Amino acid sequence: MATSPTNKNFTASYNSQTYNPQSLCCIVGFACLAGFLVDLAVLSFPPSFGNIEWRIGFLQQVSDRSVILLFGLALLLYGTLDLRSWRKPLSLLCMVLGVAFSLSSILVIADGINFQKQAVTTITSQAAQIESQIQKAQTDSTVAPNVTPEQLEQAAQQLKNQANTLKSNAKTSVIKTGVSSVGNLLVVGLALVGLGRYGARPPRA
Repeated sequence: MATSPTNKNFTASYNSQTYNPQSLCCIVGFACLAGFLVDLAVLSFPPSFGNIEWRIGFLQQVSDRSVILLFGLALLLYGTLDLRSWRKPLSLLCMVLGVAFSLSSILVIADGINFQKQAVTTITSQAAQIESQIQKAQTDSTVAPNVTPEQLEQAAQQLKNQANTLKSNAKTSVIKTGVSSVGNLLVVGLALVGLGRYGARPPRA
């Protein structure tokens, strides 16, 4: 049976009203933001901003999930491009978050350097204490009567090697974590700033 032009126009109009891509983007965008905020609330509890280990772990988790935030805000901005009352605040939010993410990378670098120094200092201190006990056993045979001088010398050498290995591993671990976190925060931060500027001055058709 042939379909009249009137029925075709009605069907096309119905489909365009039912399947609105911008509405779908808003739904997914809100879901991404809600998921990110829930994760953020869980990760930040209990808060301990004065603890350098807590800050490093928290910012690392935020950087790992930052792409979800970027994706959600991009979808929301696309879904509200035609709504000035929504588009302007979202654009401003994107730029503020972008600047905050970019600046937080500086905090990650500073905390990483301080944490690395603390880890090396702790390892050095513990190694010095054990080395002091070994030296005491070497000079006083009553401290460890069943241990020969050769065994004490071997223990001292192993201690030195283990301390150097732990220091090297601590530095490598901090550097890897810092580079990963800083990279994510900077990339997402700059992308959010660009997204905000795009929303503030959308391209003309």
